[in-house]
Amino acid sequence: MSKNAAQGAVDWHHQIADSFQAGYNRSRGFMERLRVWKALIGQAVQMGDTVLDAGCGAGTFSFIAAERASHVRALDGADAMIALCKAEQARNGLSNVNFETGMLDSLSNWEGEQFDVVLSSSVLEYVPDFEATLAQMVRVLKPGGRMVVSMPNGHGLYRKLEKLLFALTGKPRYYAHVLNVTTPERLEAMLAHHGMTLELTKFYADPPILRAFAAMTGTPARRKTLFALLARKAS
Repeated sequence: MSKNAAQGAVDWHHQIADSFQAGYNRSRGFMERLRVWKALIGQAVQMGDTVLDAGCGAGTFSFIAAERASHVRALDGADAMIALCKAEQARNGLSNVNFETGMLDSLSNWEGEQFDVVLSSSVLEYVPDFEATLAQMVRVLKPGGRMVVSMPNGHGLYRKLEKLLFALTGKPRYYAHVLNVTTPERLEAMLAHHGMTLELTKFYADPPILRAFAAMTGTPARRKTLFALLARKAS
């Protein structure tokens, strides 16, 4: 059942690969995500670092990291996403990124403590064994390494409404593949259990509906649909 759940999420992203990539050019939410992640990568990735992009999608953040890193290893389960990554790589000529198709559970077979930075944008909500996958992402980090990870914001009012909407209407369709919604506090506690110290929390992305209402619903922690944490592994 777990493997079927993971494959369902991969198949969904395989189907939407082109529209997902295009979102960074036409969607206000995606553009905000890009601004936030570009700043976070700038803080996390130092010149000459080795980077893992765990669930790289169309490779947008892999390429940003590659501008500073010595090497980026980028992994995604959807063949269509990896095809987009390689096509863009052929256009931009960045040779210090290696894109490969694979599931995150394969990290358990990788050598430990090999990356300075691990990036994972909106991936952990789809994995069946959330805590085990997070533990593997920490394991492959070098001592003192940094992690930037984002997930749906469990504090957000829209996320609470989204669950109800899906139960009543079957929409949004992607929600059929969402297995994990958490809060920054819970994710911080999980990371702390594995020797990670929180350095920064960032909320972003307004809900796709009722934006005017959302703008009046208080702090970003209640209004925004996603959050990202930047954390550092103990030396």
